[in-house]
Amino acid sequence: MDDTQLDRLLIPHDKWTESPELLDAMLERVARNAAEQHARPFRRRRGARIAAAVGALLGVGVLATAAAVYVAPNFTPDAVIPISYVTDEGNAVECTYSLAITSWDGTNVTEAKAWIASRDWTGIGQRGYDLGEQNPISIGDADVDPELSQKDLDRATVSTGIVTAVVEEIPGELLDGVGIGTAGTSTCTWVRH
Repeated sequence: MDDTQLDRLLIPHDKWTESPELLDAMLERVARNAAEQHARPFRRRRGARIAAAVGALLGVGVLATAAAVYVAPNFTPDAVIPISYVTDEGNAVECTYSLAITSWDGTNVTEAKAWIASRDWTGIGQRGYDLGEQNPISIGDADVDPELSQKDLDRATVSTGIVTAVVEEIPGELLDGVGIGTAGTSTCTWVRH
C-alpha cells in the first residue's frame, strides 16, 4: 500500500460510518497483508524489521482508529491481552491488545484460539517494551523513511517489540500453516519514554 492509497483510506474517515463495506474491505486487506507477512520465514534483517515495524504501527493505528469509528462485524478477538509496562523514564503505561487467530483457508484453529484465550499474559507488555528497546528504530537508520519523526519511530519501536513478543509467545505449531495468521488491534498509544 502506498501513501496515496493510505490517504484515500484515511480521508475522510467519517465516511467509514456511512460505508461499512469500505471499512470491511480495508480491514480484510490489512489482515491479509498481516497473514502474508506472518507466513513468511522469519529473518532478522534490520531493513525488513523496520518496514514491518512502521507497517505494524500504521496497520494497528488504522485498525484502532477504524474500530473507534465503526466496529467491523468480522473482527472478534479471541483474547484481550492486558499490556502494562514502565518506560525508561519511569512512566507507567497500561492498555490492551486484542488478538485473533484467523484462518483464510478453512484450517481448524480452535486449539490456537483456546491457547491464547487461556494464556496468562502477565508481564508480556514489559517483555515486549524491553524487546523494542533492544532494537530501537532511529532517524538515520538504514531503510528508515527520512520524513518520519523520531516520535513516530519511538512508537514503532514499542509497537514492534510488544506485537513481536505477543506473537512469539504463541507456540509455532499452532500457527504453522499457510492460511493461518494473527490479527490485532490495540488501545495502546505506544509510549516509549
